[in-house]
Amino acid sequence: MAKISVIIPAYNAGDTLRAAVESILSQQMPGLEIIIVNDGSTDNTDSVCHALAHENDCIHIITQKNSGICAARNRGLEAAGGEFIAFCDDDDQFWQGALKLLLQTAEDTHADIVRGGYELLRQRRDGGFAEQPHPAGTACSIEIGEPGRGGYGVFLQNSGPQFVWNALYRRTALLGLRFNERCSYGLEDFVFNAAAYRRISRAVYIPQVVYRHFEGAQSTSCARTTQAMLGRIRALEPWMEAEYHAAQRWCGPEEMQAVWKNRRAQAVTFLMHQLRDAHAPGVLRRKAWRTLREVLAPYPGGLLDLLHDAKHTKKQTIALLLYQMRLQDLYDLLPVRED
Repeated sequence: MAKISVIIPAYNAGDTLRAAVESILSQQMPGLEIIIVNDGSTDNTDSVCHALAHENDCIHIITQKNSGICAARNRGLEAAGGEFIAFCDDDDQFWQGALKLLLQTAEDTHADIVRGGYELLRQRRDGGFAEQPHPAGTACSIEIGEPGRGGYGVFLQNSGPQFVWNALYRRTALLGLRFNERCSYGLEDFVFNAAAYRRISRAVYIPQVVYRHFEGAQSTSCARTTQAMLGRIRALEPWMEAEYHAAQRWCGPEEMQAVWKNRRAQAVTFLMHQLRDAHAPGVLRRKAWRTLREVLAPYPGGLLDLLHDAKHTKKQTIALLLYQMRLQDLYDLLPVRED
C-alpha cells in the first residue's frame, strides 16, 4: 500500500503541470502515489499527463469529461490507496521536504489531519507573481477529550484559511467524505475541511511553510463572472452548515458562541469582497444578501450579537456594521488595500 496519495485535479494545465508533479517527485518519498485527474482539458494536458506517467511508475492518470475541481478531486479520492492523502493544484508546488515533514508530524502525534504554513503568490497585471504576506500562526493542536490543549477557535485562528492543499489527511478519517460539487467556484476547501473536523479526533498545525500557491488571474477562485458568483452564493448554505456542525463537535457552549460569531463574520466579509471585486450588478447583490440572511436565520445569534464582544479585524468590523445597517454596497468605497 502506498504511504501517501497526492491527488492533482488538472484542467488546461499543459504549461504548469510538470512543475507541480516534479515538486512532488523531488520529495523523494518512498511509497508515493500521484493521481492526476484530467478534467476534460482542451489543451495539451493529456499528452503531458501520459508523458509523466510513462516516466514514473508512481503516477496514475484518470481522464473524465469536464466536471469541475470537486468532481475531479472526488475521482482521485475514490482511486487513492495511500495511508495518507494530500492535494496539489495543477499550477502549485510543494516545498522541498514538505511531505516528509507532514508525514513525520502525523506519525509522531497520531493526528488525523496535519496542516502546515503556505506561501501565497498573486498574479500582477504584468503577468508576474508577487508574494502576499500573511500571518503564519503558532503551532497548536486539538484533540477530542483533551480541552487543555487549546480550543477549536484557537486552532482555526492559528492555522488560517482552511485550504486542502497545505494539509495531510489520514485516509481512514476521510472514508466516505467527498467534496461538495455545489461548490465548484470556491469555498469547496472550507466545506470539505469543516466536514472532516466532524469526523476526526486529533488535528495538528505546524507553521513551517509546506506549499506554494499561485493565484493566477484565470483561476476558478478568481473568476468574477455571473456564473461564478452564483456558484459562490449557492455554496453559502453548505459552508455555514458544515462550519456550524464542526464547531458543535469541538466546542463547549461558551467557545461555541465565539467560534460561530467568527465563522458568520467571515461569511459576511467574504461576500462583500466577492461582490465588490466582481463589480456585481444590483440584482446579483440583492440575491446574495437575501441568500446569506436566509442561510444564517436558522442558527443562533442575531446581527447585534455578531458585533458584541467578538475579536474581529478592522475589515470585519466595518463589514458587519454595514451589513447590520443594510448598507453593504458602501464597502465598495473602501480602498482595496484595506483587505
